[in-house]
Amino acid sequence: MSRVVQRLERQGYVQRVRCAQDARGWNAVLTDAGLARLRQAWPTNLAAVRRHFLDHLAGLDLKQLAEALGKVGS
Repeated sequence: MSRVVQRLERQGYVQRVRCAQDARGWNAVLTDAGLARLRQAWPTNLAAVRRHFLDHLAGLDLKQLAEALGKVGS
């Protein structure tokens, strides 16, 4: 993860900011350029998620899937 953040930082998409809750840690925060790039990439990313994941779930209740994934994330 550190290498990814370093690359994004070099490209001007994120900046490292000290974690307010734990001074030992750092957070990667999107810059304005990073947010603009994210907005630009969003349609392509969404299409890929649909094509490689959601389209293979025909007949599955997406509401149930969302609830199940919500439990995994909490």
